[in-house]
Amino acid sequence: MIIQSKAILISSLKYGDRDLILKLYTLESGIQSFMIKNAFSTKKNTFKFLPLSSVNVIYDSKQNKNIRFFKEISPAHFYQTLYSNPYKQTVILFLSEILNSVLTAEEKEKILFDFIENSLIEFDSKSNHYADFHLWFLINLTRSLGFYPNRINETANYFDLENGVFTNETDAASIIGQNELRSFIRLLNFDFYGHSENIFSREQRNQLLLILIRYYELHIHGFRKPNSLEVLNQIFN
Repeated sequence: MIIQSKAILISSLKYGDRDLILKLYTLESGIQSFMIKNAFSTKKNTFKFLPLSSVNVIYDSKQNKNIRFFKEISPAHFYQTLYSNPYKQTVILFLSEILNSVLTAEEKEKILFDFIENSLIEFDSKSNHYADFHLWFLINLTRSLGFYPNRINETANYFDLENGVFTNETDAASIIGQNELRSFIRLLNFDFYGHSENIFSREQRNQLLLILIRYYELHIHGFRKPNSLEVLNQIFN
């Protein structure tokens, strides 16, 4: 069956001297891998395979499920700032590593696809006050991944990262409290679409990022800490 789908480019890997393997998150069939033969030839190098770029693809679902081949691939949305702004470039690289680590299912999930697509479009549209975007993205991504924190309890003294619950117990292995907890609750209440300014300081931002990375490590088996994490911490300093 021929499938036409919107897709988001998660990663690209050079294969041999001339070929390229792309990992795409497709709207119609989840994660799929494709090979492009002679990807670096003069004829094909006009298309730039950039992290998290938005594309339209056409392919045959009857092909080998491990590695497919495109019948057609074309841009679906042209971002204005994501690949020209060095700060946004770093965030995009970081988020592409996160998504490469956590997205594995070969199944359709429109809510998750729409969240990623719409979030990137909003991030692209903002000319300033976007330093908290990656934090907002990471915590809201957990809704689809299945470990978004339970109902916010602002009277609780701690948040148990391992169980994803607010608590007054101190015997959990991984808990946050005091200033970390206050920042975490602010993040849960934060609406990136509705805010016109950054709400966290540099120190709070770095602190929250480490908390979120730990949260992912506790809930996703085999989660790989992004190589770009250190660069991301530095870029907003």
